[in-house]
Amino acid sequence: MTDEKKPDEQQEFHPKGAALIAVIFVLILIALWGTVYLMLLSRGVTI
Repeated sequence: MTDEKKPDEQQEFHPKGAALIAVIFVLILIALWGTVYLMLLSRGVTI
């Protein structure tokens, strides 16, 4: 009977790996868009 824990005392699961992958994905996305932006600036392309 003492092995049972209340719901608020149980450890919560924090998906650190998923957050890390999401951060890496966003950083890669920003880097790719930055590269495209710099290419457009170097070529003098305007919309």
